[in-house]
Amino acid sequence: MRLLTYFTTAFLLTLTHQTHAQGLAPGILDGFMKGQRKASLAILASQETYSTYYVNTTETKNPNLGTVTTQALTVVGTYGLGYDLDLIISAPYIRTQASAGYFPKQEGLQDVSGTLRWEAFDYKLGKTRLSWLFAAGYSMPMQEYVSDALVRLGHGSRNLDGRTMLHYKAGPFFLTGQYGYIRRGQVTLDHVVNNYDPSQLNPNSGMKVNVPDVTELIIRTGIVTTRASVDVWGQQQTPRTEGTNIGPGIPFPTNGVGFTRVGTTAWLRLFGKVGITATASTTLSGRNTGKSTRINGGLVLGL
Repeated sequence: MRLLTYFTTAFLLTLTHQTHAQGLAPGILDGFMKGQRKASLAILASQETYSTYYVNTTETKNPNLGTVTTQALTVVGTYGLGYDLDLIISAPYIRTQASAGYFPKQEGLQDVSGTLRWEAFDYKLGKTRLSWLFAAGYSMPMQEYVSDALVRLGHGSRNLDGRTMLHYKAGPFFLTGQYGYIRRGQVTLDHVVNNYDPSQLNPNSGMKVNVPDVTELIIRTGIVTTRASVDVWGQQQTPRTEGTNIGPGIPFPTNGVGFTRVGTTAWLRLFGKVGITATASTTLSGRNTGKSTRINGGLVLGL
């Protein structure tokens, strides 16, 4: 039950594919620890689409771009290193393309990520439980890909992700809040830049540029049992540094990306150690990102 609750959530942001100036997602971590020497595997698929995107915070449509569709297949594995320490690894294969214009389709392996989650404090009183957790993660591209185009696989940066969580559970009800900081590395441009912000980039092709850091706040609540679970969540990501805005000649890795998203997730045990999970989410507002909707579904093995 603990593992399944994790997968239905970690799945969400592992599949934030960074289409058109979207940010790297670290994965939603919850307060349900895996358990010592217990391992599981999830095979997850998703599709995300948008036809409207934000230039800074202004909604925009581009007939030469049409609708951008991103599909992904992601493998997520978790292992309980100890009673209070989990290791989570994920790796997605992504395909993204626009329905109009001359933007080439991008397809391939994106970024592999590894995260350690530690339960530092755990207080129980009857059926009530309060936990305080910390997590640290690292992600890096699995291959070289174009990172400064409208249609792309991701930022192409190496990232450090640190966060803390408070998790409350009373019977089947739970409430989890978490705050995180994502420190992003530099990337090398693929195209010549004509207009640029000197504080963000060098005008010469092939030079490294800064990818703005972000902070993240996530609130999640729902009901979980040994047979099924359902929850709702909200996610707000905010650029920690100003960055640039989408515009002519401005490479997308330097854009300040932010958004507010909401979604719902459900999980159902089929039999034994096999379960299925599904998620739907939408973007309410944003900055330099697509106004996207996303559906996810997957199979979880080893509950």
